[in-house]
Amino acid sequence: MTLGQNIQNARRAQGLSQEALAEKIGVSRQALGKWEKDTALPGLDNLQALAAALGIGVDALLGTENADPAVPAVTLDALRDLLAARDAEEKRRRRLWGCAGGAAFIVLAGLLAGVALQYERQISALNQNYAAIQSSYAAQQAELSAQISELQDAVRMGEATVLDWRWLPVDKLHRDADKSWMPVQVQVTPRTTRGGVTARLAVRCGDDTQLYEMTAAPDGSFAADGIVFTVGSTYELSVQWTADGVTTNETLGTVDFNDEMTEPQIIWGAAGSSLDFGYFVQRVGNKQYRLTLTCYPVEVQVDAPPWMQPAQVEIDLRLNGDAGEPTATAVLDCEGESSYGNSSRIESVWNGTFYSEDAANGWEYDGETMPKYVVRVTDTNGDVWTEEMPLSKR
Repeated sequence: MTLGQNIQNARRAQGLSQEALAEKIGVSRQALGKWEKDTALPGLDNLQALAAALGIGVDALLGTENADPAVPAVTLDALRDLLAARDAEEKRRRRLWGCAGGAAFIVLAGLLAGVALQYERQISALNQNYAAIQSSYAAQQAELSAQISELQDAVRMGEATVLDWRWLPVDKLHRDADKSWMPVQVQVTPRTTRGGVTARLAVRCGDDTQLYEMTAAPDGSFAADGIVFTVGSTYELSVQWTADGVTTNETLGTVDFNDEMTEPQIIWGAAGSSLDFGYFVQRVGNKQYRLTLTCYPVEVQVDAPPWMQPAQVEIDLRLNGDAGEPTATAVLDCEGESSYGNSSRIESVWNGTFYSEDAANGWEYDGETMPKYVVRVTDTNGDVWTEEMPLSKR
């Protein structure tokens, strides 16, 4: 385990927060955080203070506690105590010099020499491990710098980390007295996937920028929820990737949110068609009327925003207003779809017919209410849009 992991595990074992431990040893929380993340190394004095505050040895923090079973584990605190004992022993030797004689001095000197040799070995081992950690840290920094340089080179060459992105409504359009708005979700698919990557979405509108945490999906994409687009506003979107402690930003694009982006447009009669919608009325008896359409086939063009996928289009014929069931309903088939110009909107053509043997002579009609078509467009999410087209008398 690394020095940072050892510090973090020892702190958690003591039930201390970063702030509490940092205050104990007299450093900032940010400095302690860098030590735990292995992005910076504490000095020897701070190592000693950490060990004292956590109640463990420096060698345990450095991960060398059991590196050499033949040499007993010694912490810097223990080393300081032993050195203090040596000083005390030397004072005692001076006091006993006149009494004990040369033999006692030789024995004591031999003992102190053995202890000093042991101390030197321990200090040498600690210094070697500290140097190894510094070397490992330098290697990690070099590797990280190489990754950053590679990413910067890719950006300069025009390469992108985003393969695709889009926004989708998660609810219908809401209309207030002064504005219209819609809750949306933004989805981002990176070009490559790797573990340990997190993402945040930055949404800028005017001078205001909001950040949203993104959730990773099993397919490798990321999604941000809780976003609201207001009709008439422009939003600049970018994504912040974080991996191995390094954060990079990439621009996604701009959304000019307007009414056209919230609902489909219905065009009666596709381009190039010769359909002529209308009706005429035939009087039957004194107070009865029958209505006949001038064109039994119907054809509409659905011009939809990119997020919407029309699944079904139906047209009701209403002869007596909105009361009751429609007189007849035509379920239309999709003839095909396409995009045009630089627009991301999708056009699809739908057609069907009202023809029925039972209504060959027309439908009963009150002769007063204006007849109309009501078209219903249903998308794959089950949302429904309607539009009316009054019929004219021929």
